[in-house]
Amino acid sequence: MFLVFVGSIAPTGHCEEYTPILFKNMEMVYEDDFDKNGRHQNDDQWVIRQQTTWTVNGGILTGSLASIDYQKLMQAKNDGHDGTRTVIFLKPVPKAFVLRMRVRYNVTGKKGRDRGSLIDLGHHMNSFIFRENGGVLILQKKKKYPLPKEFFPLNHWNEVTIEIREGELVATVNQRTLRFKDPLITLKSDNDQQVDFKGQDYGTVQIDWLKLYRGVD
Repeated sequence: MFLVFVGSIAPTGHCEEYTPILFKNMEMVYEDDFDKNGRHQNDDQWVIRQQTTWTVNGGILTGSLASIDYQKLMQAKNDGHDGTRTVIFLKPVPKAFVLRMRVRYNVTGKKGRDRGSLIDLGHHMNSFIFRENGGVLILQKKKKYPLPKEFFPLNHWNEVTIEIREGELVATVNQRTLRFKDPLITLKSDNDQQVDFKGQDYGTVQIDWLKLYRGVD
């Protein structure tokens, strides 16, 4: 059970070829450049949650909050899924995969419950949480690995590559790479074959492009 800082290993640009670290090869499953303006609709690959609003404009997918009426309705029920943070799921994903994307998490002065900005590999299974003062990887709500400060800067565009397989995970952000080995790293359950994007309370999430691959041994 350990974390290794690997450093810059491979380019992460949109048009550059990428050589996976955990796999011998990879096969394209899905890609999107978000080139169709308007309300985001792709029920085969995306699930929008908590009545948040996701639209495409100028090649950028942007997630915004749910309506004030919905927020108040859920808050009256004491339900934390109240649309004050923007949420979308990418699913299904392979149990071993490579995910590459250019993404931006924007925060505002209004912090709400300050749950952080989140990329979740499997629902609450392998959770990257980013805040302005640093980040953490939480495995199955049982173990925490602190991330270097500014590993994933907020309010900035980040080029991200994530690889995951049983017991191993590699995350590269802007060509800075971290590698984790831990038996708690898993996507073995069918219910966990998804990637969750959740913004900070009252913030937004933006995705410029995304590519999903199946990892091949």
